[in-house]
Amino acid sequence: MNPCGGHRRAADMAQSSAAEVCRLLVIGPTSRVDLSVPTHVPLTDLMPALLRSLGPDLADRGLEHSGWVVQRLGSPPLDEDLSVAEHELLDGDTVHVRPRSDQIPPLDFDDLIDGVSTGISARSGLWRPRTTHTVSALALVMWLLVALAVPVLAGPHVPTPAAGARGAHGAGGDVFGRPVTVGAVAMLLFVAMVVSGRGQRDRAVTALLGGAVVAFAVEAVVLQVADAHAGAGAGAGAHLPEMLLAGAGVAVLASLLVLVVASVRDTLLPVGLAVTAVALAAAVASELSSAAGLDWTQTAAVMSLLCVAARPAVPMASFKLAGLTLPPLPVEPEDLQDDIDPEPGAQLLARTARADRYMTALHAAGGVVSTAAVLRLALAPGWLPATVALLVGFAQVLAARPMTSTWHRLALGLPAGAGLAAAVLSLPVRSGVLGGGAALPMVLALLLAVIAAACTYTLPRRRLTPIWGRLGDVSHGVALAVSVPLVVGILGGVGFIRSAVG
Repeated sequence: MNPCGGHRRAADMAQSSAAEVCRLLVIGPTSRVDLSVPTHVPLTDLMPALLRSLGPDLADRGLEHSGWVVQRLGSPPLDEDLSVAEHELLDGDTVHVRPRSDQIPPLDFDDLIDGVSTGISARSGLWRPRTTHTVSALALVMWLLVALAVPVLAGPHVPTPAAGARGAHGAGGDVFGRPVTVGAVAMLLFVAMVVSGRGQRDRAVTALLGGAVVAFAVEAVVLQVADAHAGAGAGAGAHLPEMLLAGAGVAVLASLLVLVVASVRDTLLPVGLAVTAVALAAAVASELSSAAGLDWTQTAAVMSLLCVAARPAVPMASFKLAGLTLPPLPVEPEDLQDDIDPEPGAQLLARTARADRYMTALHAAGGVVSTAAVLRLALAPGWLPATVALLVGFAQVLAARPMTSTWHRLALGLPAGAGLAAAVLSLPVRSGVLGGGAALPMVLALLLAVIAAACTYTLPRRRLTPIWGRLGDVSHGVALAVSVPLVVGILGGVGFIRSAVG
C-alpha cells in the first residue's frame, strides 16, 4: 500500500480525542507495537502510520508482494474502506499486518462446541436490544389495533323500549355507548402522547401514540354516525375435513418435490423441511378429526400440546440434520485421546449455519401449526378452549426467552400474540361473557398495550436480574402443567370419568 499521506494521517491521529481513539496491539512480520488509532478513519488512511510504526522499510517492502492487509487471527482481511469502529474493534484487540500474498489461514477448531459457538455468534439475526425495541413497538401497534377493532365487533347501539327509559346503552351493555368510550380512550392516549413527548424517552412510542389518537378520534365519530343508523347482520361458515386431508397430501407431494430440488440447491432444503413438517401436522390433524372423531376445537387442543411437546427436540434434530455429531463422553482414561483431531474450520462453520437454518425452518413450521391451533381455540365457544389458548400462548412467549435468534423468537411469539389478540377480539361477540360488552376486552387490550409500551421503554435499556429468569422457568412449567388437564376436559375426559364412576 502506498505510504503517501502519512504526515497528514499522523496529524489527524494526534488531534483525535480520547473518546474517539482505540488502543490496538498491532503485530507485524518482525515486530509488534501498541498504538492508539482514531476510530472513525478508514484503514486505508491508517496504513501508512501503522507500517511506519512497525518498521521504517515496511512500506517499501510491500511493493514486493502486492501490499499489506490487516486481519484478525483466523479471520479474513479487514475491509480497508471501513473504519475501526465499523469493524467493531475494541480496546485491547489484536490485529495482524500481513503480506497480501501470505495471509493468515482460517483457524481449525480443536473443540466442536467452541466451533459451534463461534458459528452461532457470527450468524445474522441475533436478538439485540434494538430488536426488543422494534418488537415491543410492533406489539404496541397490534394491541392498539385490537382496541380499535373491539368497538366495531361489539355491534352498533340499538336502543330498545326498556333501554330507552334507562338511558343510552350499547348493544354489548356499555353504559356510555361506543362513541363515548372510544372518545375517552382517545383523550387518554392524547395525555399519554404528551407525557411521552415531553419526556423525550422514545420518539417511536410518541409517534405511535399520536397515530392512535387520530385513529380513535376518527373511530369515535364514525361510530356515532353508525349508531345513528344502526343495523344488524349474521353469517355462517362450514368446514370439510376431507379437504384438509387432500390438502395435506398435496402438500406432502409438493414438499417432496422441493426436497428433490433442494438436493441441488442447499438453501432450499430448510424450506422443504418446513413444508414437510406443516404437511405432516395437517395430516395428523385430519386423522384426529376424521378417524378419531374429534371436532376441530378438540383437534386444535391436541395439536397445540403436540407443538409444545415437539419444540424441545428442534435443536437436537437440527444438529443431526446438519451432519454434526458430538463425541461420546470419555469413560476410561485412554478415551481422552479419542476424537481429538481438529475440526476443519470452514466445514464446521458451514454446518453450524446449516443447523441454524434448520432450526429456523422447524420453528417456523411449528409456528404455523400452533397459530392455527391457538386461533381455533381462542375463537371456540366456552371458557376451556380460550383458557388453553391463553396458557399455550403464555408458555410460548416464555419459551422464547433463552433464544437469541430473531426468527426463532418470532416463530414462537407471533402465534402467541395472534392467540391473545383473537381471544380478546372474541369477547365482544362471545355469548355469556359479561353480556358480550366491549368494556372488558378494551380494558384487556389497553392493559396489554401498556405492557408492550413498558417493554419498549425498559427491556432494551435494562438487564433483568436472574430471579426473573427463574420466575419465567417456573411460570412456563406451571402453564404447561395446567394446560394438560384442561385439554383432557376439552376432549371429554370429565364426562368419561363421570360415566365410568357412575
